[in-house]
Amino acid sequence: MNLNVRYLPTNLTDIVLKNLFLFLTLATGISTMAQNRQLAELTPNQIARMAVPSAAPDFIELEVFSWGWDNNNVHLDSIDLSETTDTIHMRWVDSRHPHFHMPFNGEVRSHFGWRRSRYHYGVDLKLDRGDTVYAAFDGKIRYARYNYGGYGNLVVMRHYNGVETYYAHLSRFLVDTNEYVRAGTPIGLGGSTGRSTGPHLHFEVRYLGNAIDPEEVIDFETGELKSLETDMSVETTFKYLKEMRARRYHRVRSGETLSALARRYHTSVNAICRLNGIRSTDVIRIGQNLRVR
Repeated sequence: MNLNVRYLPTNLTDIVLKNLFLFLTLATGISTMAQNRQLAELTPNQIARMAVPSAAPDFIELEVFSWGWDNNNVHLDSIDLSETTDTIHMRWVDSRHPHFHMPFNGEVRSHFGWRRSRYHYGVDLKLDRGDTVYAAFDGKIRYARYNYGGYGNLVVMRHYNGVETYYAHLSRFLVDTNEYVRAGTPIGLGGSTGRSTGPHLHFEVRYLGNAIDPEEVIDFETGELKSLETDMSVETTFKYLKEMRARRYHRVRSGETLSALARRYHTSVNAICRLNGIRSTDVIRIGQNLRVR
């Protein structure tokens, strides 16, 4: 027999309505929490599909192109992966977006890692001014403008797995923000804008704001991906984050000495000298960055 709530006794009606309300509230809460945890769960292949943009009907718009989408700021608020215990299974290409293209076929002149007191978050590829730089994967241009933080003319492109790639020191832009492009599309011309001592392409790979060594992803000698999929963790890909947190640097101010810095950071002059490759008799300069831990 089908029951209609209108014909139930008052107390039973109240119970049914109350339970229905609790069910809807719980369902809404679970849905909201799931959406908020979507990127934090670090499962790019589970990102929900949304509407198809009319400008590119063969592309599927993902939530990845709405989360933290900013055309004015280079770096977004990152999710710190140095403390995560999860292993992130990253697919660099898939059946819908299967293509990869070298950003530029040039010799690697500088690698990912520490460069004196500064961390180098990408690789530098040798090129000549005016050489064409290409999109590495399918995606959408999030940033294309001059950056005063050292990148010079910079293109930041977000891809369908949530990864972003950076192309810096360009002499000219060939794409604009919010434009959809395919792997292999010319996006700029090589140059030496920003903090640069000569023409080269500074290329970065980032996920949720955290830099990834491009040489773990791409074989720059063969021009191919090292693998189609990668398992990333704090013990492998993001190990450097713990290293960086363990290091401490100090910018020298007027009147400071090695002895004063040793006392301030509870270390010794010999330890500071050893970390920086200097002698205790060397004169430290105002503005000099010294590693103190």
